[in-house]
Amino acid sequence: MIFILDTSVKKIDVKVGMKFGCLQILDDGTEYLQIKETCISDIKEEKMGFLQAVKEGKYVRRDWTGWDGGKTIVTPAYIYKPINFNVYRESVTFSDFDKAIEELQKSTGVKHYKCRCRKCGKIRYYSEETLQTEPKVCYKPVYCSSRFTYSIKASNANYNKRKKYENNEAVCLVNDKEAVIPSDEYCSAWNDKREKELFKQAEKDAQIIAAIPRKNAINYDKDYTGLIYESLEVLECVNDKLESVPIPYYTQRHQKKYQDIIVYKEYKCQCYLCGNKKMVTCDKFGIFPPTEYGYRSYNGYWSAVSCECHKISSFQWIVNDILIKNGINYRVEVAVDGVYGIDNETPLRYDFAVYKQGKIVAFIECQGEQHYKPVTEFGGERRFAIQQRNDEEKRKYAKEHEIKLIEISYKNKKYEIVESILRNNHII
Repeated sequence: MIFILDTSVKKIDVKVGMKFGCLQILDDGTEYLQIKETCISDIKEEKMGFLQAVKEGKYVRRDWTGWDGGKTIVTPAYIYKPINFNVYRESVTFSDFDKAIEELQKSTGVKHYKCRCRKCGKIRYYSEETLQTEPKVCYKPVYCSSRFTYSIKASNANYNKRKKYENNEAVCLVNDKEAVIPSDEYCSAWNDKREKELFKQAEKDAQIIAAIPRKNAINYDKDYTGLIYESLEVLECVNDKLESVPIPYYTQRHQKKYQDIIVYKEYKCQCYLCGNKKMVTCDKFGIFPPTEYGYRSYNGYWSAVSCECHKISSFQWIVNDILIKNGINYRVEVAVDGVYGIDNETPLRYDFAVYKQGKIVAFIECQGEQHYKPVTEFGGERRFAIQQRNDEEKRKYAKEHEIKLIEISYKNKKYEIVESILRNNHII
């Protein structure tokens, strides 16, 4: 059941000099009529110019398409932004001008008096119905949600609020609480009052937030500075007290409380392949096995920290994890001079290169199924032939330069097996 608020008003005799709340009447409504008549004249003039420009083909046509009784209705429209009225589409029709004029003509049917706010001095034009509300400020926002709610009490409150301010031109209903803030369009007296309220609320919030328990994030006690993480170099910790946004929750007794605030370390990282920089929080570091259920169960090993300049397979994340945990100096996607693809221009890259004393001592290749037989997903027969040629080029270079090349087959794509292969080859 919705309870309707009675908002009926009586006619009053408004005269120049009378005061209604913070408003003082300056005229008998003549100026408002003159302003509206000028607006109507401007729109008519703009319409004539628009019609002429359409005839000359100055505007791009973008028609509106509608549906009525099984028939498609096409309304001619043109890309144009009106000067003297607002539209919420990119294109306008001839009837938009007529509708704007009609709305203005309707507004002249209700007498609006020129008023001056005695608090801020701004000039407004208000109807008798608005004046009878005796506004304390000349113009202000009021929060009124239009979102659906299961609460009958909240629905009734919102409905009555809309009815209460339905014809009150001194009030602007806003759908977002965050929009109830000072603005030049509002009364200066309301702005000053609201600023004080917001300041007091900010002080109160600061005290509440200061009292919320802090909890260190995962990996907070570790220092990643100087670490090579896949293609990212961790340059420095730029903030060791980065806090999460306080998240409120409500108890069964409707008491508002907050979850613990998480404290992070934030690191600046740079990709040595493309040069891109990014900020990473400490909780994101880590290479994780596939989960038992959900999306990650299909993706294999994964990490939330990487650069978007190249793709990384689950197979490669396994190798990354082993090398990082064993403190191995390595790089990924390593190109060397003289090893090019079939076009003799595109450099071929080794998945991993292990360094000792600044020199490459081993290459590691994670060889997927497409390296051993044609796979439709990777280009079939043609791509397999190219892949074999590229692999042979890499082997040739490694042999000529006496660099160990470790090729790990997809058949050995298990963490323990990969770790054993790297250990047997004296990489870890």
